[in-house]
Amino acid sequence: MISLGLPRIPQRGRIFSSVFIDTFGWGLFAPLAFLYFSFGTGLSFSSIGSAVSAGTLAALPTALLAGWLVDRFSPKTVLVSSNLVTALGYGLYPFASEWTLIAVATFLVMAGDRLYWASWPVIVVDLASGRTLDATYAAVGTIKNFTVATGALASSALTIAFGRGAADLVLALNVVTSLVAAVLLAGVRVPTDRPAQRAERAEDAEGAEGTEGSEERHGWRTAFKDHAFTGFCFSFMLLTFAWALPATILPAYAVEIMELPGWAPALFLGVNSVAIMLAQMPVTAKVAHVPRARLIVRAGLIFVVVFTGLYLVTKLSATTAIVVLVPVMLTFTLAEMISLPAANALVASSAPAAIRGRYMSLFQLSWAVSGLFVPLLAGFVLDRGALWVCTAFGGLALLASIGIQVTAYRVAPVGEEKEPVAPSPHHPSDEPASPGSGPDVSHAHVSTKDVT
Repeated sequence: MISLGLPRIPQRGRIFSSVFIDTFGWGLFAPLAFLYFSFGTGLSFSSIGSAVSAGTLAALPTALLAGWLVDRFSPKTVLVSSNLVTALGYGLYPFASEWTLIAVATFLVMAGDRLYWASWPVIVVDLASGRTLDATYAAVGTIKNFTVATGALASSALTIAFGRGAADLVLALNVVTSLVAAVLLAGVRVPTDRPAQRAERAEDAEGAEGTEGSEERHGWRTAFKDHAFTGFCFSFMLLTFAWALPATILPAYAVEIMELPGWAPALFLGVNSVAIMLAQMPVTAKVAHVPRARLIVRAGLIFVVVFTGLYLVTKLSATTAIVVLVPVMLTFTLAEMISLPAANALVASSAPAAIRGRYMSLFQLSWAVSGLFVPLLAGFVLDRGALWVCTAFGGLALLASIGIQVTAYRVAPVGEEKEPVAPSPHHPSDEPASPGSGPDVSHAHVSTKDVT
């Protein structure tokens, strides 16, 4: 396949094609997801919203179950299953004519999402190591932003052409893309015997007194007793509140508090998405020499500056504020771009191979927990004005930076970070590994551990 600057990981054709197809289908249906239930059910938006919230909340514990499934069966098995569960959930949408069925359909879709984000980062670390991890996560972010945008545009075009009838069409396409992605992922050949796993087995053989002791060592207890890691997850959860700026906070802030035109939020969101599409991979390559923990701390401090700037622009006229908010938005996007691939790679390379799924699922809870509380906090502070908004979210970003500074440097990379990860000889790769997929020398001077 054409390179397009994508990192050279084994079987990248299947890997990135599955991301492209799956996310394009989601982008097609996302603009109509909430409205879909209102078209044929006759339920009020309040009833639909409560059903969707109930299904989302019920799926929250699935994140922890997903971690166990990844460790018990394999990340590929769980990743394929996530697409099948998602397809089943969306397949129930046409039949969800009452509150309970809406909640069940939403539960399945969100459970599939939890399975996806617990397994996808783990399968990447089975195929790459070192800073190739960061580059691969950056490539996935770029593809997702591009395909969600193009899918949404295609959805708009179909809606213009077919009216409400387009909803059933894009839903069917979304189900099909989930199934196609599952087929592509099922064909990915994942190494089953990595250097780190061999080292851990030798460690177990020396120190463990039978399988019971080994199971205790490689279980949830180990993950929860890793206080540096759990502290990092909590601090990063505080940082994820800032990610609500483009889609949740800024629309109401710009229109209701700053009294900007109704089209302004779409402009800022577009600036954010386009910047990520164009610059994510170059930015990740540019900062490859910087320790991951330092990148995440810097991102938190940049978020503090962004929310400070967001308050200061309220003192400007509407026209000037729109002009100034563009570089403010670009600064926010820069913080996103330097930190998200680094955070994913930090966690994915930090966990013992035997319980990497559990580590990943704990990290993914950072997003799930903040997703529950962001609307509540945003609603509370937006009612009280610009100073409350910027102090609350900027303050959380500052606390997160302090917490990450204290914890992230104590998270030490395991075996995969210290030597290249090569595919098993029984599973030849489609393409050679990148020369950059060897040891992560950027962490050589730090005693740290390194995450849908």
